[in-house]
Amino acid sequence: MNSPEEKSVRHRRQAEPSAASMAALADAIARLNADGDYVASVLTGALLAQRPVSDDEDPTPQEAGYLASSGATTPEDFQDTSSRVARGSLPAVAASTLLTSLHQSMSAESAALFLHLDEASLDQAVENGELYAVDIAGQRRFPSWQFSLSSPGKLLPHLAQIIALLGEKNWVSVSGLMATPQPVMVAEGRQTPVEWFRSGGGIEALEHIVEGQKWR
Repeated sequence: MNSPEEKSVRHRRQAEPSAASMAALADAIARLNADGDYVASVLTGALLAQRPVSDDEDPTPQEAGYLASSGATTPEDFQDTSSRVARGSLPAVAASTLLTSLHQSMSAESAALFLHLDEASLDQAVENGELYAVDIAGQRRFPSWQFSLSSPGKLLPHLAQIIALLGEKNWVSVSGLMATPQPVMVAEGRQTPVEWFRSGGGIEALEHIVEGQKWR
């Protein structure tokens, strides 16, 4: 059986990325065409927030055998899951989710350029409930679903009413709702709220969804 010191050394060797991997990560961040320092800082924070996996937390052979015999998992599935966790799949999922959130939103600078607004006017629009802003890792971001090149002002129709209805909800849930086809929004098939409003749909359908508590 390995001593705690040997386990610690082995974990450090497995955890340390190679220079080539770090260079590839830097290149991938640069390709995002975003604020590289901010993206790197966000990723660092997300990964540091994850609790390291320890060998001390590994199930004993008896516990693994019990899980298999109970039908909760097969030995093969158990080994596959253990391997993925050991390789860092859980922190990777957290980082991927965070990157998706960044990809589906604009920085304040980008939003101001897109809408041809100065910083003060952008802030005032948020204060007035005319724009939807959220905080992601200490930076104000603007979820992309609210922007629409084909609509007046390049904003989704009924945006102020949408913000009034949904603004107190978790912004991740709001973004999920806006991208999900809804049974009460039908025009040649189910539409997402974004599609519904871009095609001239009324706010009443969204009010019905909220009042019926059909989403969280």
